[in-house]
Amino acid sequence: MNTLVIFELVLVLSSLVALFLMRRTYFPMNLFWAVGVVLIGAAAGLGALVYGGIAGFKSYHTELSAFAGSIGLACFALAALGGVFARQFHAAGWWIVLISVCVLIGILLFDKWALPKEGQYALVGILGLCALYRMFMRPGSGVFLVLGVVAFAGAGLASHWISSLAQMQSLNVYHILLSVGVLSFGAFAAKE
Repeated sequence: MNTLVIFELVLVLSSLVALFLMRRTYFPMNLFWAVGVVLIGAAAGLGALVYGGIAGFKSYHTELSAFAGSIGLACFALAALGGVFARQFHAAGWWIVLISVCVLIGILLFDKWALPKEGQYALVGILGLCALYRMFMRPGSGVFLVLGVVAFAGAGLASHWISSLAQMQSLNVYHILLSVGVLSFGAFAAKE
């Protein structure tokens, strides 16, 4: 079996485990964590089909991967901000979900969802700031958020360098780091 398929399936399995762990998080943050994880898992599932030899899904995989890299990352950032401002988010939970769903529908209708790399880096920066805050306020759960942010940043910035050191394909290293990040976010959400 192709190693790309194996690592895509590992990412799908990691997404399912993280989704299971996230069910304990309070509303509405569990929805934002779940949307990000489901988008990444669905993109990985389509990637397993593409790398398994079904070329008809390539355009869907490419589109969903970009969508997960934009909207999924924004959902993670919003969920992490919800952890920092938990009292305010919990009090206004339905309003936050309603506004977020309306914004998401508008983004999808006008096809303006693709974030540039700078926007993705800004979202990872927001995640990083939330992770540092959580690390100092609640180290027991904050360490998982820090690990997830480091894994996501490493997947985006250092997967080629790590792959040259480990003598692996860079896409496999990318999927391993995404799997670690998704599992870390799931563990963080479970401890919230």
